[in-house]
Amino acid sequence: MYLFEMIFWKAKLGEGDSDQGGAQPDESVDDATDLRQRIKREPRDESAVFAVNSRFMDVQGAWQEDKRGIVTFVFIGIMFVLQGQFLVGVIVPGVQQMISGIGYFGRPLPSDHYVGIPIFILIWAVANGVFFRFCWRWVRLELFVQRRIIVRFNRVTRQVHINRPACAGGTVTLPWDAAIMEMTGGDPGSRTGDGTLIMGWSGDRTGAGFDEICMLGGLLDDQGSAEALGEYIRRYMEEGPDAVPRPKRLRATFPWPWDSVRSTLSFLLPSWRTGDKGLVLSFALLLSPLLLLHSLCHWISLLLCWPTWWPRIIRRAGLPGAPVPALTVAEDYGPEIARKLRASVIRLAEPSP
Repeated sequence: MYLFEMIFWKAKLGEGDSDQGGAQPDESVDDATDLRQRIKREPRDESAVFAVNSRFMDVQGAWQEDKRGIVTFVFIGIMFVLQGQFLVGVIVPGVQQMISGIGYFGRPLPSDHYVGIPIFILIWAVANGVFFRFCWRWVRLELFVQRRIIVRFNRVTRQVHINRPACAGGTVTLPWDAAIMEMTGGDPGSRTGDGTLIMGWSGDRTGAGFDEICMLGGLLDDQGSAEALGEYIRRYMEEGPDAVPRPKRLRATFPWPWDSVRSTLSFLLPSWRTGDKGLVLSFALLLSPLLLLHSLCHWISLLLCWPTWWPRIIRRAGLPGAPVPALTVAEDYGPEIARKLRASVIRLAEPSP
């Protein structure tokens, strides 16, 4: 589900309607992690890596990827009523009866059916129009959109590419050297399931004309896990692939059904690790029908999406003789959106000497 990414993109565009000339200065950048210094944490991939080699590394970039499935369930339910019950069960037989003039049991079609059936058709058409006009963008949060949000770290060009749907800002290319990292969550070792690794870029310093953030690895165990993944990425980019251990298990880009089951059960892991395992098993058994339904909807949502596709220039970036992708700037979105993006940039205070 790409709810957070869409909200952040809309917020950047919405702030551009004001005439304040940008947000107020923010000194929180001083608390962010310096990418040139090692974090006092052993690097771990945290099962967030899709692919890694000497040229680039692909990392999960969707914070709520494991939460998908709810929108799919609602969509399937609405489509069952509109298309299954109304279209197939009422409208199609009704139109056939109007054409033939013969109703049920071979009797002549009553005259009131020539009025009632068109009314049903009108209701069905209006309901579909309202749904696809006002609800389709919410359906696209997890259906009929790219399957994954992937962040590619290219250590040859020292660039970071974020591949997202157009509703969340599309694919952007940003400089690695201008990035900052922030790790949050429970105390290291608590495994509370609220760890978050945030990577951000200030448009005031990159010159892109807009601020950018991404949350890497989804929801991690705790702050220690976020620091371990942050150090894994930092060492890969600064010191090379030999400075980090090989991932224990690469994330699959193909929608395997067992990955959906694992994602559905992920919310139980913190309690399993820190609480009563018998209580967790009892809870999971009690909710097993609901968990199975969620897993099925999660898997269907992945099947109804297409694989993440990289532009050719990004796929070839770092190869001998290949051009270096241009950094994304606000003007790439057009003059009107660029004006809004530049107006929403947070002005960062210069660090103290």
